[in-house]
Amino acid sequence: MKKIYTCFACGFPIAFEETEVPKACPGCGAPRSQFLEEPWPGSIDKRRIHVDPPEVDPNRDPFDISFHPAKDFAPQKGDGRVRRWVMGYNEGQAAEMRSFYEDIFGWDIIDCEGSDPENPTMYCATGPGTPDWEPRVCSFGYGFLKKNEPDAPSPSFIIEVKDIDETCKKVVEFGGKVLRERFTQGGEEYAIIEDSEGNQLYIWELKDTVPDYCIHPVTNTGAQ
Repeated sequence: MKKIYTCFACGFPIAFEETEVPKACPGCGAPRSQFLEEPWPGSIDKRRIHVDPPEVDPNRDPFDISFHPAKDFAPQKGDGRVRRWVMGYNEGQAAEMRSFYEDIFGWDIIDCEGSDPENPTMYCATGPGTPDWEPRVCSFGYGFLKKNEPDAPSPSFIIEVKDIDETCKKVVEFGGKVLRERFTQGGEEYAIIEDSEGNQLYIWELKDTVPDYCIHPVTNTGAQ
């Protein structure tokens, strides 16, 4: 029988069949004994049990890596965080590239929707979110394998920024280069830059808003 389990320690709700409930909370690692149960009402949003998350301790020891509610990073959203990585392969070598990382590291690799089936852009899930629970989009660092384009830049990381134009100005000011001005791909705004040492990077413009998956984390993980 499917139920909603809300962690009493951190307030994180998850939905599972009784036989598939993880041994620990995906949010804070608290044992299953800390879960509060209720029948599945058809949606996480319709749950009756709500637990207030613990308050942030401003005096917490920064070297204490046990679970704690995160401090508010709102002013820094979309400004300088390394978000994803990208690695290229030569045309016609997609299968070899895929098998290399699947066979050696056990990554889950799937073709991105709408990409060229002969030379696809491939999404790579490199590891689980926790030992007992793997979201649809893994919590570990993830990235993409994509075909190299002749005579085109080959960035290896994607960095979030709030304003592409302002960031490009700073790149030039501090000795870097703008290899490709603002462009749109998949509905998102990017540019390609080169740092002062020749390393190429994507920058990805994200406005200072909270993504839906942060507001409704369980709804978007496939847990229910």
